[in-house]
Parts: sequence; structure tokens; C-alpha cells
Amino acid sequence: MKNLLKKGISTLVVSSLILSSCQSDVMLEPGDVTSTASGIKQVVLSSFTAEVSGDGTIVSITPLSVGADSYQVDFGDDTSTEDMLTITEQGGSVTYDYPNELEKVTYTITVTGKSDGKEDSQVLTDNIDIIHTPTALATVPTSPDVENENVLSILSDGNALSAYTNSVSNVAFDGGTAQYIAALVGDNNAAQYSKLSATIGKVSFDEITIADAFASGESADSLHIDLHSIHSIGLNKVKISLGGKTYEQDLEDNEWTAFDIDLSDEGITSINEIVFELGSDGVATDEATLNVDNIYLHRVSLSVPSFTIDSNANDYSVTFTDASELAVNYSWDFGDGSEVSEDQNPTHEYADDGEESTYTVTLTTTNESGVSTSTTMDVIVGVFGSINPEVVKGDFERLNGDSSDDGNIRGAWKIAGLGNSNPFGTSSDGSCTNYEGTLGSKTRGAKWSSSQSAADLEGTVNPGNTRYAYQAFNLTPNTEYVLEYGYAIRTGGDGEDSMVATILNGHFDDSESAVASIPLVRHVGTIANGKFGDNSCSGGTTMKLPFRSNANGEVSILFYAVTSKDAYIDNVKLYPAE
Repeated sequence: MKNLLKKGISTLVVSSLILSSCQSDVMLEPGDVTSTASGIKQVVLSSFTAEVSGDGTIVSITPLSVGADSYQVDFGDDTSTEDMLTITEQGGSVTYDYPNELEKVTYTITVTGKSDGKEDSQVLTDNIDIIHTPTALATVPTSPDVENENVLSILSDGNALSAYTNSVSNVAFDGGTAQYIAALVGDNNAAQYSKLSATIGKVSFDEITIADAFASGESADSLHIDLHSIHSIGLNKVKISLGGKTYEQDLEDNEWTAFDIDLSDEGITSINEIVFELGSDGVATDEATLNVDNIYLHRVSLSVPSFTIDSNANDYSVTFTDASELAVNYSWDFGDGSEVSEDQNPTHEYADDGEESTYTVTLTTTNESGVSTSTTMDVIVGVFGSINPEVVKGDFERLNGDSSDDGNIRGAWKIAGLGNSNPFGTSSDGSCTNYEGTLGSKTRGAKWSSSQSAADLEGTVNPGNTRYAYQAFNLTPNTEYVLEYGYAIRTGGDGEDSMVATILNGHFDDSESAVASIPLVRHVGTIANGKFGDNSCSGGTTMKLPFRSNANGEVSILFYAVTSKDAYIDNVKLYPAE
């Protein structure tokens, strides 16, 4: 075996020559010139070229000779009676399309050069490997529009935003008898199976229990596969087998076709392979290629239960308002042993015992597939008077003037996250008014420099640098409160220096979650009159931000700066509105 022909245009030059005649067989070297007595023309067949094209099975033969008027080319295909072709002119060629049922076959090509009216002929032979390469995939299906958390990928590059992170383990695409190629179009990966006229393509993977596909008790609802074939070189119908079931899918010509099944309706409880083969009454043509992409299990988005309450102090009647997403059904457990309600927005009467009581209310919602999710909230009823919280170290003063207390001051305002581990710098440039409201000399406060600022007014972190001051509180639910504080910004900045104060709707474990949340109230202070003590102690600005506490009373204070000059906070207070 002298040559290997692959897809593309390859040329095989055969230069060994065998002269056949009735008298003798003589080996001729290339370039030899032979002649006979009496002016008889002798055939000198010096070589032939073989060019391969198409899917690797189309071969063109062009002989090179002296004295030949015609050529007979035997392509050596024992499965055909049409593989013997004739060339009747110098420089001519013939082309033959070999079968492509097998990926690789060795054939012997024989070229015989003849001169008109002469019995003498010359024969060249050579073995070649015909390697079938399927037509390259040139199109990809539309990216899935399914959310990442609802996909278990077997073969998919993800949706238009990002790759899928949940994937099946130990996926193999070459377990069948079909010719398999890992196709790549741009950044898109797909599977390509050829020879499906008489073979099967198989995708195998670790067994998936449908009921626990995403996690224990979190089932998959459906299976999706994108399929593609060009009828003239492929198939018009495919049979798909999985989970003990078989399906027939018609294929559009050169269009991606979506195949979807409901796993529950089909009674499929587990799968560990998917088999593709020619449909029962389908037609396979030429290379019989099928392209496959976006094989994944999908679940319907889970409902997101959420609710608010409307209750007044010393009121035992509570109205619950649904704020859920994707919910179809509702179940309310009011936490007092009463009957469950299936109303969307129920009102519940708690026992009026004259005492303040806390009940844990649970809302369970189901999505369109009947999968349940729950959320809970502590609801306080019978409240007499509003909670007046303490802001720990709201005056930023050292205990007994001892600098070792700075760690306690910072510790009262710390929150984890990607920013700096300290919430602010302690400073002697606090307000001239003490925590009780008496004007005097400077007190201590919290300070932010330009290097400790957030990247923007939304609070985007500069990793390792941004300082966030945070403190959580439990207030009386659904009650009017006021956040009071003083801030100051040094002069000479860029005109956009700001001190940001927010009351957050809940408690948070890290600054990233806190910043990303929607606050109950937010203020961006931009007055830059200098430090608190500048201009006869008139450099600071006092803010009083009114807000209404949420349904469970859990709120937080968050401060951060976006400034090119030093900024300060002092005298932070939180109290019920009058």
C-alpha cells in the first residue's frame, strides 16, 4: 500500500511501469524511450495521477504517456460492474465515485495504455486507500433558550449567554458502528454520524435516574435533541431509541429539526444511552450522514414562592399577599395549627390573647409540572409599641478613649465579601455634635478615602479595597422608621464625590449580596463642604431618611463611598417615626 487519499484534493502519481505484450513483460523506468523496428509506434505509459475530492470517495485518473491513443482504467471495485472506464484522448481523465458504506477500503487501480491498431499495451497498477470523510457540517442550530439551572447537558455548548454548568458524566459518542466525527462549526460542538444506511450511532453515558436528575428529588421533565441531515447525502428519517422506547422522527432537508419528548408521559425512568439509526421507512442516500447537537434533559422552571403581609400593631388579623413567580397552586400553613389555605391571597385571624406572638408561616407553591417549593417567614402579631433598636457603635467613639477599642468599633460594622476586611477607617474628624445632640468639639467618626471607594454609585466592588459598613436590625414589621446620620465630604473633589446610605430589605451574609439587593430606602449625599469641623463645625450634613419596615422586620444599614476626597459618617441612629 503506497498511498493514502483523504478528503480534499490529493494527487497520487504512479511512476512504476509494466509493459505487457504477447512476447514478454519488460520493466521500464520513467523517462525511458522505446521504439520498434519498421517504425512501429510503441506505447510508453510513464505514470498516472489520481485526484480525490468530495467526501474522499471521488477519484479522477489522468494517465501520462507517449504513444498511447486510449486508456482503460479499472478502478478495482469488485462490488460494481461500472468501474471500468475508457479515456480516448491524450490528457484526458475519468472519474469514479467509490462506495462509502465503509470508512476505509483499499482498492487496486489498473491503467492500461493502448495504441490504435496495435496489440501492444502497457499496464500500471497501484493500491490506494479510499478514506470516506463525511461532508463537513456547515450550520448549527439556534442556541437553546433554557436557563442554565434547568438543564442537564449531554451535548450542548449552552444558551446564548453562557455554557451549561450541569452536565452528565462519562459521555461517549463512538459506541455504535456508524462512522463518528466530532464536528466543530466556529465554537459550536456537534456530533456527526455517517454510514447510517446500515449502521447505528450511539451516545452512551453514566445512567441518569430521571426522578433525581438534578439532585435528590429534583426530576427532569423532558429530553431535547437537535437533528440535521441533507437528504441528498444523508437520510430523511431517523429512529431514536432510549430508555426502552423507540421513536421515529422525520427530518427536514438541510434544516435543523427539534426532537422533544415528555419523560413522564413516556414512562421513561432512566437512560444511559441514545441510539440513532435509519428510520423504518426512511431513505438513506450516499454517505447517509446525520448531525446531532443540543442533547439535554430539561426541567420546567421551579416556582419561586414569596409573599408580603399587611398587619398593624396590636392587630391579630393578617392579610397575606402573594409575590411568587411561576406558581400555579398555593398552600399556606399559618403556623398556628389552623387549617391550610389554598387561596392565593388569604387573610388569617390569629387568636387574640392580648399578647405579642410570633408564628412561622410557610407558603408552598407548585409549578406547571407539579413540583413544589416552599418559603417561610416569621410573622409577629399583637405587637404593642414599636421596637426601638440600638445602633451598636453608632457614635464611633472609643470606650474610655482607649484606641484598642477601634477593633470593636470596626467589628460592629463588618460584613464579609470581596472588599476590604475593614468597614472604614476610624477617624478623629467626626461631628462636632455628640450622639446626644450637644454641640461641642470634634468627636470620632468613620472615614473613607478615595482608595477605599466603590467603583460606582451602585456599589460595585474594587476587590480588596472597597470598604462597606453594615449592621443588621430586627424592627417591628410594617412600621414607619427613620435612619438618621451625618455625613461630610472634603472640598476640592471632582464634583461627583458621594456618600451612599441605604436601608436594605433583609439581612445579608456578604457585601455582594447586600449591594445587589433592592433597598427600602437609599440616599446619595453629594454636599462637599469639607470635614465636619470645617467652617466653624458647619462642614457636615445631617440626613433623616424615613422608611417602612418590611413584613418580618429584618433590615440592615449599609454605607459606602464613591469619592476622590475623604468622606465621613457619624452619629448613626435608627428609631421609630413619631
